Amino acid sequence: MHNKYMNRMKRIFGAFLLMGTMTLLASELFSAESNIAVEESENIIVDSCYSSSVSDYVDNYLVRLEKVVPSLVPLNEDFSYSYVVTTKDNVKKVIVEDQIPSGATYVSSSPTAQVDGNKVIWTLYNLEKGESVFLELVVNPSTISDLTNSATIVAYPEANTTTTVGVPILSVKKTTPSESVVIGSDVPWKLNIVNNGNVCAKNVVVTDSFTEGLVNSSGKNEQVIEIGTLGPGESRETNVDTTAVKSGKYCSVASVTGSNIELITDQLCFVVLDKGIKITQEGPKKQFVGKKATYAIKVVNTGDISFDNVIVKNTAPSGSKLLAANDAEINRNTATWTTDMAAGEEKNFEVDLIVTKGGNYCNEAIVSVVDSALRSSSSACTEWSGYPALLIEVIDTQDPLIVGEETTYIIQIANQGTAADTNVVLNVQIPEGLSIVSATGDTQSTVTGNNISFAPYPVLKAKEIIQFRVTAKATQTGDLRFKGQMSSDLIKLPVPEEESTQVY
Repeated sequence: MHNKYMNRMKRIFGAFLLMGTMTLLASELFSAESNIAVEESENIIVDSCYSSSVSDYVDNYLVRLEKVVPSLVPLNEDFSYSYVVTTKDNVKKVIVEDQIPSGATYVSSSPTAQVDGNKVIWTLYNLEKGESVFLELVVNPSTISDLTNSATIVAYPEANTTTTVGVPILSVKKTTPSESVVIGSDVPWKLNIVNNGNVCAKNVVVTDSFTEGLVNSSGKNEQVIEIGTLGPGESRETNVDTTAVKSGKYCSVASVTGSNIELITDQLCFVVLDKGIKITQEGPKKQFVGKKATYAIKVVNTGDISFDNVIVKNTAPSGSKLLAANDAEINRNTATWTTDMAAGEEKNFEVDLIVTKGGNYCNEAIVSVVDSALRSSSSACTEWSGYPALLIEVIDTQDPLIVGEETTYIIQIANQGTAADTNVVLNVQIPEGLSIVSATGDTQSTVTGNNISFAPYPVLKAKEIIQFRVTAKATQTGDLRFKGQMSSDLIKLPVPEEESTQVY
């Protein structure tokens, strides 16, 4: 079936070529038997001396050629051959060829034709359907004879094709839900690549570089995605998952390359915000047992974002007592503050503690942010020391006296403090009017005249009391003053104590 169709088309095309090269014979001796139509031409003005004009035509599937010439002309007088070329379709090229008849000479042509010997050739280009072109050949007859010549026409049909030369035109758009993220957060990126051109983009590769502030799941700062071929009007969307690892402002660049495109990029700048909370505290390095110690707590929002629910909690150490905490909620030995903090803000808190027993105690403070893993703690340790507080008291067991009677002086030294004192010494001075009968106590005594020295008591513990007794006899009347004085390693300057005894 296919071969029959092709052979048929070849025969038709050959017939068309044959018709296109048909020879037109114009004869001045035109008769009815020649089947050549004779008619008056409307395009030629014939002088009344001319008998008539003759015409002929070639009519094929693409063009029609009409030729008109006078049937009788005088010798040596110019005359014209007139032609009309009419197209039936768009024609790329038309060649009209005629001959200068034997017995005549070439005078001119319009439009100017190519003259080659006795041939006159017009070549017409790019004629549109229905277009008519008028040609003229002027000759001069030089002999008396019948001038016969033939005109031919060849039309070259168009086989039009249009090839569009195009280029791929790619665009890339990089987006992320938020251009401000908190360090440690997941940061998704979306890349949209579109071919806005009219041919395919080949071997397309996208390289997404997100600098030091972000890393992908492999811990790298760059991800390469092979797209391949992207057809005209086609788009491709791809996702890149990253994590913010360093605070600061960064610019991320998506680059697209291909074998038949130039490099294109899209840049998107973003900010990685830091978040942080820090607590510190200061308190006395040393303090006496039973005395108040104040701890100053400082909380700083070290990040770039605000916090709504910051919890500050201070727990006093075991063995201590929480006395006060400014504006806090106190539950036993724990003080709690709830507050909000702007980025970079600093807030201060205080607690007062007391302990009843010496030792090293550490006050603990913690800050945390609700619904966050942020947490910071601080410890401030204080060495709590006891301190001795010695008290000397002297009383007489009998007062007043009559000369010759005896009385006993009881001397007590008490450590009312919270720490021991060492080498506690008691010295007694007996006034004139009394004589020493005896001297006893918790240490050995030495009597020298009216003075009694007791050996040092090595360690007087907190709350411990030591006692001494001196018995004396009244020898004369008067207001007699019994004097005792106490000293220790802590008390360098002796502390005196008197007891008055009346003797009558």
